[in-house]
Order: sequence, then structure tokens, then C-alpha cells
Amino acid sequence: MKINEALEHLENDQSVVVRDKTFHPRGVEPILLETGETVYWVHSRDGLWLSLDPAGEEIILFEDVDEEIEPEDEIVVYGGQDYEFSYEGTATMSAEDGGKVVSFKEYETGSGEIIRLMEEQSTGEMSAAYGKKLTEEDLQGA
Repeated sequence: MKINEALEHLENDQSVVVRDKTFHPRGVEPILLETGETVYWVHSRDGLWLSLDPAGEEIILFEDVDEEIEPEDEIVVYGGQDYEFSYEGTATMSAEDGGKVVSFKEYETGSGEIIRLMEEQSTGEMSAAYGKKLTEEDLQGA
């Protein structure tokens, strides 16, 4: 399923299948990156969330991480694996969410696994998520 098709399903509150699991959306949130590009964060009812980037043709399935992860010299360690710094950015959430601004850093393995560390700028609240890059073939209509 193409990213735009999946996004349309999700915006209409329709489930999609991600790999072999049904993803039930709780809403689609447009996120404005500092580059001017818009990506979409879609949270599910079971704690997972998707980051969909139609322009960059990138899909990442994330799961929130409860433990505190601290970077050290451009590397973070999670699950016994090293993740190297790959990207840093700032995202502005939709007006419905008060227009809050989140800064984030991504660390990646060679196999496409990602750790995203996020900080809400107004509160300083930190959070972390573990993600895996997907392809359009990993998405299907439910």
C-alpha cells in the first residue's frame, strides 16, 4: 500500500495492517518539521505509533521506551546494541495540540532500527521511542 493511501485510510479512522498486525489509529497528527516538510504521526490504541513521510517516502513504526536512554559521544546503547547519531530536528505539533515544539535526535543501526530521543521544549519532558523502518509492502488495508 502506498504511503498516501495508508494516510488516507488512517485519516478516515480506518485500520491498516502493519506487517502482520492490525493497527487501529487514534488520530493523525500533522507535524511540521523545521525544514518546512510535513510528516504525520499516527498513534494506535495499543501504544505503537507510525511516522509517515509521504515526500521522503519513509515509514517508521515506533514503540515508546520506558527506560531513560542517554547519548554518549554520538552513540546510544539500547537492548545491547549500539545506535549511531543520524539526524536532529525540531517538530511543531498541530494547533490542536497547542502548537507545542519538540526537538528530537535519531540514532540508527545499519539494519534500519532507530532510537528517537525527544524533548518537549516548553516543559523539558524527555521521552524515547524504538523504531524500525518499513516499506510500502509492509502496509495493507485491513
